[in-house]
Amino acid sequence: MNTTCETITVPDSDQQASNSENLEFATATECGQRAYNDDAVAVYRATGSDLRYRGSLAAIADGVGSAEAGGAAARAAVSGFISDYYSTPDSWSVKQAAARVLHALNGWLYRQSGGADEIQRGWLTTFSAVVLKGSTAHLIHIGDSRIYRLRDGNLECLTRDHSRTLGPGRTFLSRALGMDAHIEVDYRQEPLEAGDLFCVTTDGIHDFLPNRQFKELLLEHQLEAAPPLMSAALDNGSKDNLSLALCRVNVIDTLEADDVMLATSQLPFPPPLQPGNKIDGYEVLQELHASSRSYLYLVRDMETDALRALKAPSENFMDDPAYIERFIAEEWTGRRLEHPAIVKVFPPRKERKFLYHVMEYVDGQNLRQWMQLNPEPPLDQVRNLVQQLVSALRRLQRLEIVHGDLKPENIMVDASGRLKLIDLGGANAAGLQELLRYQDSAPPGSKNYCAPEYFFGDAASHRSDIFSLGVIAYEMLTGHYPYKERFGSNHYQLKNYASLRYRSASRQREDIPDWIDGALRRACAPDPKNRYPALSEFVHDLSTPNKRFDTTEKPPLMERNPLLFWQTVAVLAILSHLLYFL
Repeated sequence: MNTTCETITVPDSDQQASNSENLEFATATECGQRAYNDDAVAVYRATGSDLRYRGSLAAIADGVGSAEAGGAAARAAVSGFISDYYSTPDSWSVKQAAARVLHALNGWLYRQSGGADEIQRGWLTTFSAVVLKGSTAHLIHIGDSRIYRLRDGNLECLTRDHSRTLGPGRTFLSRALGMDAHIEVDYRQEPLEAGDLFCVTTDGIHDFLPNRQFKELLLEHQLEAAPPLMSAALDNGSKDNLSLALCRVNVIDTLEADDVMLATSQLPFPPPLQPGNKIDGYEVLQELHASSRSYLYLVRDMETDALRALKAPSENFMDDPAYIERFIAEEWTGRRLEHPAIVKVFPPRKERKFLYHVMEYVDGQNLRQWMQLNPEPPLDQVRNLVQQLVSALRRLQRLEIVHGDLKPENIMVDASGRLKLIDLGGANAAGLQELLRYQDSAPPGSKNYCAPEYFFGDAASHRSDIFSLGVIAYEMLTGHYPYKERFGSNHYQLKNYASLRYRSASRQREDIPDWIDGALRRACAPDPKNRYPALSEFVHDLSTPNKRFDTTEKPPLMERNPLLFWQTVAVLAILSHLLYFL
């Protein structure tokens, strides 16, 4: 990024780029015939975890010339985006991360301008970036800068200008960072091919280069095309600043997933373990749990003597790549969560020879066992347990992770009454989805706790976890489910949201007040639009009476007992017919 009147070419690292590298970058910017350079351009060649989760990028911004602070806005946009984008959580997708960062940048620029009344002195800038991650190019764009791709001799503009023509030689920029309190940013994905050459430009270049000339210069000069492109634009009458970024894709890197996702996918399943067996420095003490999908063992770390829980996959799924991927993904998710109410997943040892992952050992009972030993617990005790679960779910929400499989069997209660989520096998995050090759459309959780939208194939959200939380709270209080129990192992079929009929908690337990029942009803409403939008609201309504749930007047019979309502209607219809003929 440069604001002086010189041309700079920047390779993708401090060392000169070589043809053996997967990506090569170059940038250039100059004032042209203007006294000041209001453009900003930069590239970032990522390494390590930045490369795995965020990719490398080229970004350009063109400060709006009619705004006094346009150049400052352009520089702030490019530097701020690169800094903040690479600081976002791994669990966010490229689209999520870029949108969050640009929303924050836009708000800051808009406030610097003092609002719409100061638009002429505003901090306004275009912004375009191409993020190259794995085998995909992610295009982010607002304004009239452009992203081009040269492939197989064809030059294509991959963005659409956000501008309107007012007359010959006059255009009006309709969208830019800092222009409005709310922004719309274009986002697009494109598959990468070896040999692709991306060119990100400001209008000082592309407005003055016919497409044929542009293509010929790129074909001839490739990464060295900046000087001839700028010279051609100036010769064709450009009086604006001139800036561009070039990126050439030499090799498609398909191995940019997390090291755990890669390294462990080829590991063999461990054999069924017995007390006394040793595996990679852990001694097996006893089997804690076994199911058709996995085994859980209590082990002793032979280096530290600490007790740990080791989870191993079931040999039933040895030939199921989707299962293996999800098993690995559970470790990926757990290692990104640090919270006292979520089980800690430890990083793998370098000498690991089998597929498994190691977690902290929680000495206690699961919530199912606790409920069996504590039927109809006091309301205050249930509130405390719900608040602990909410604390864990808030941590997941901050990382844009949906748990997906909340149920009593996946929640431990220790001797002091503290809860801990112990299973993250159904957890999902947009950033994780970018790493997975196999997508499973089946609901991740138990059919009695899983939110109804999963069965319709609708997108899950944090309200899906709120539904499961509501069902668990209802069951802790009453010992029953809020809806008719779903039996069997066959895939559950659900016709529509209206087919689920809530059963009042106060009918199951007489000392439950109407306002608690109302909070439970809303938390596990079948339609996600009718649920609580935030966990804090559910916690509040479980502790403080909400007037909207005060049912001094009984709800209509249709809501309280739909079957009785329609039976009554049928009887009245028959009686009316009889009276008519008498």
